[in-house]
Amino acid sequence: MKKAYYREQALERIARDVITAYDPRLYYGSPAAIPIEDIIEAQGLVLEYQYLRNNGRVLGETIFDDGLTAIYDRENHRYDLLPVKGGTILIDCSLCEEEASTGRLRFTCAHELGHWLLHKKLFCGTGENAALRSGNESDNTLEVQANLLGSILLLPLPQVKRCFYQLRSGRTNQQLVTDMAGIFQVSKQAMRIRLENHNLL
Repeated sequence: MKKAYYREQALERIARDVITAYDPRLYYGSPAAIPIEDIIEAQGLVLEYQYLRNNGRVLGETIFDDGLTAIYDRENHRYDLLPVKGGTILIDCSLCEEEASTGRLRFTCAHELGHWLLHKKLFCGTGENAALRSGNESDNTLEVQANLLGSILLLPLPQVKRCFYQLRSGRTNQQLVTDMAGIFQVSKQAMRIRLENHNLL
């Protein structure tokens, strides 16, 4: 499988085009959380919530071709095969439970949308799916690309900069990260990384 290489600037452009096609105010207006689930559906994709594995190791899965995929039936403690259409994003239900972080759920959705936007041509017709696994297994090129685009989709650079300059007066770096993470509904870690990568912290 030939892998496409995307520079960060190209990913920034892809994110801008996706966000502005949905609502330009999300990119050019006041800083606000990106409605990632609505944007996924506006892309013509189906978003479903299922228990994907019994151990929580798979958080999301992008389905490129019609077929069957395994999901976990918690009630009967077994795996079942679910018929799925190409263009479906599956998100593990555990991310919707109260103890799970909103940031993790939103990032998983954005990561899977990243796979669809970047890797559709690589996977369509192969019968393979792209999946976000928990832990530190995301070190291959496709996962790194989907992670980066997911972060950019949730944290558009113009909005991050606008928010940073609006809030920075009188706040410590820690307060700034916390407050901005709240505005964009992402994890503090994701917010800190985005700010540090652009020399704002």
